[in-house]
Amino acid sequence: MKLGSIESFNYFFDYYYSGLCLYANAYIRDMSASEELVQDVFVRFWEKRRNIEIESSVRFYLFKTVYNQCLNLLKHKKVEQKYRQQKISHAENLYEEQWSLFNESELRQVLDQAISKLPERCREVFELSRFENLKNKEIAEKLGITEKTVENQITKALKILRKELKDFLPLFLMYMS
Repeated sequence: MKLGSIESFNYFFDYYYSGLCLYANAYIRDMSASEELVQDVFVRFWEKRRNIEIESSVRFYLFKTVYNQCLNLLKHKKVEQKYRQQKISHAENLYEEQWSLFNESELRQVLDQAISKLPERCREVFELSRFENLKNKEIAEKLGITEKTVENQITKALKILRKELKDFLPLFLMYMS
């Protein structure tokens, strides 16, 4: 193989590939990631074939290389997970800080301002739905419109409010929970 014999490489690949995949999967518990890892090991094995010094056996070399790559992958996943957790923690802290700047009446005032920007019929339907807890059918009967119009008006209101309150949504979600 050191001289570039593709047949030799194919022999090692065919002989060890499936066993190495199972071995890797025992560590990383993801068969597609295991297969990808083993393929990478074989690619590097071929690319570095001229410089590799195998002291014991090809089998030992390949299994040891797969083991090391599994450890590297697991360390990398652990770092990614820690980073993700830090980002989540930072976001939660930021929301808590923002929440402490507002009290319930201030949030209600922000919500009222956003609702006041809704078109008249849209606002009327939204308030009947959300503040008087009427069902769409009841709103339709009360206002003399179809249930479909009620649904459309509520959808329109929510879309406008999401846009108007985008900077305050995390605070409202915290307030509502």
